[in-house]
Amino acid sequence: MTYEYDMYQSRQEGRAEGIAEGKIEGKTEATLEMVDAMLANPKWTDEDIASISGLPLEEIQKRRTLLAK
Repeated sequence: MTYEYDMYQSRQEGRAEGIAEGKIEGKTEATLEMVDAMLANPKWTDEDIASISGLPLEEIQKRRTLLAK
């Protein structure tokens, strides 16, 4: 293998890792936006939100406290 090919492979691997990380970050951001919207609606209990979002109940309660400030 040549140096150029190795560099190309490294860039491709780095790009793929960056895309994967971006997708995870985007999903996390979307989940938190959904949670914040649900917290603004008194119809949803913290337990409901935790169940739907997949986040721990403690995280939901922490976000509720932060949003109340």
